[in-house]
Amino acid sequence: MDFEKITKEQLINKLVEMNQKVIDLKEYEKQSINFKVLLKETEGKYKSLLETGSVGIIIIDSRGIITECNDTVLEFSGYSRKELVGKYFTRRVNISTKDIPKYLEVFKAIIEGKEVKAFEITQHRKNGDVLFGEVYFGPLKNNDNRIIGFKVIIKDITEKNKLENGYRESKNKFDTLFKSAMEGIIIHNNGKILDVNDAFNVMFGCSYPDVVGRDLIEFIAPEYQETVMDKIRTGYKSSYEVAGIRSTGSKLFVEVTGSPVVYNGSEARIEIFNNINERKKAERRIRYLSFHDKLTELYNRAYFEKVMINIYKDRDFPLNFIICDLNGLKLVNDAFGYNEGDRLLRRVAKILKYCSREEDIIARWGEDEFFILLPRSTEKDTMEVLGKIKSICSKTKDQKIPLNISMGVSTREDRNQNLKDVIKEAENNMYKNKLLKRKSVYNSIILSLERILWEKNRETKEHAERLKGLALQLGNAISLPQNKLDELELLSALHDIGKVGIPDKILLKKGRLTSREWKVIKRHPEIGYKIAESTPQIASIADDILAHHEWWDGSGYPQGLKGREIPVNASIASIVDAYDVMTFGRHYKAAISEEEAQEELIRCSGTQFNPVLVEKFVMCREKLN
Repeated sequence: MDFEKITKEQLINKLVEMNQKVIDLKEYEKQSINFKVLLKETEGKYKSLLETGSVGIIIIDSRGIITECNDTVLEFSGYSRKELVGKYFTRRVNISTKDIPKYLEVFKAIIEGKEVKAFEITQHRKNGDVLFGEVYFGPLKNNDNRIIGFKVIIKDITEKNKLENGYRESKNKFDTLFKSAMEGIIIHNNGKILDVNDAFNVMFGCSYPDVVGRDLIEFIAPEYQETVMDKIRTGYKSSYEVAGIRSTGSKLFVEVTGSPVVYNGSEARIEIFNNINERKKAERRIRYLSFHDKLTELYNRAYFEKVMINIYKDRDFPLNFIICDLNGLKLVNDAFGYNEGDRLLRRVAKILKYCSREEDIIARWGEDEFFILLPRSTEKDTMEVLGKIKSICSKTKDQKIPLNISMGVSTREDRNQNLKDVIKEAENNMYKNKLLKRKSVYNSIILSLERILWEKNRETKEHAERLKGLALQLGNAISLPQNKLDELELLSALHDIGKVGIPDKILLKKGRLTSREWKVIKRHPEIGYKIAESTPQIASIADDILAHHEWWDGSGYPQGLKGREIPVNASIASIVDAYDVMTFGRHYKAAISEEEAQEELIRCSGTQFNPVLVEKFVMCREKLN
């Protein structure tokens, strides 16, 4: 059995098994005959002794021949009287060969007048069974006090040996289990600790001398002490949970299972302590999370709807409600990843906590929405909270995009107002606020993304302006309508916007990119597409951003579009961007002349670039020159 993995139930079962063997052994010993007393009583009375059925008696003459035996010997040996009487003792009793020298020594010692002590033998019965006996040899004397033979008294101790062996085996297993068990174990008598294992000492931060002799109750938290003593008095059967006290004074939750035991021959109890501290923490965490948002640690919507509404529905008027919506969360998630979005949400939670009053209740209402309940609050109180939030948001400069929160307010002044209607009013006011400032919010977001792009990509505002001019020049040359020219102008500035989501160590790396790094770089059109798609002002160029690295022959990325499957504006952006990079250079490549750049465009025409657009672009550049 693996003692490190044994369960409390198995431990108790082993304990009961061991105790039963102790009880059986003691009962057997009570019923056994005292050998020494019996032998004294048999001196000179062997005839009457033969009639006893409690022990086996064999009479041997001076030649070593069996002359008499009682029925108990026949039963013990498995032979008939005819097979024993008249035969040599060492040949017919089927004693173990290893015991014969001992018998010869005994016979010799008796003849020399020495006293012989009882000893154990191994008896092979006629049917092959092996028994064990305790044997005493004594002399038989005549009236002249001369030795004329020997008396042999045999006591069957086979069952006793089995009980002793079982007891030793069970005790060894219990001792091993007691010492190596992962659970803390103590043995006590009415609360006085008699023994303790190492696991208990580790669990409670004690040492063996510190524990043995003390009262169990000293290791139990005061509020549970009466419970423990009551359990011990009543001899409980089911396990129970209490808080223990470590040597440091800290609490430790344990599950206790106990049973009566025999310890050093006396009645006692064993108590097994299973450390459930982690389980209790998990239970508390589960209860906490059932009413709290895991990310922000604020109350969640379930708590507000199931608890707070019932508490505040008929009291603490006026009740003011503020619903807050974080602008641009989806864009942050798409551009910079969900870790950055989570960081932003946690920051907003801290701002709301800081700006609210101590008695206010703050909850995360949805993915990017928060709720503030202000009990017993005036309009002035509410406006102060709103003002603080707006002020902190406007002063926050270290965000990747501007921190902006749309807010809506409503008030419940008495119980006659329907609570759900009041909350709905706050939501509607928040959406109105969001719509009014939507354009300015997204414009500021676009400007921030452009700034980040220039910082990360070592691009300049001048580069963006050059691209706009080149793109519009080509767009006009092919007679694009005005709405497409407007989109082309926007695309020229934001086609690489997805690079804001690429790590700086890759984007700004001076050396050659690895294959893994190149795969990361090639994700920027998809990131840019998600950003544009979630930003109303640039949503119209999302497909162009996604396709601006597609090649005319279908070998581009990320979709592998080919020929006229590639949007016209995306093809224009790729041509003018390549031209500007060649003519103005980059940190990784020197600039070349306009003629060389045009020749390169023509060389890549039909493979990387749209051949018709390249021809038009080259013609436009030649006219200008």
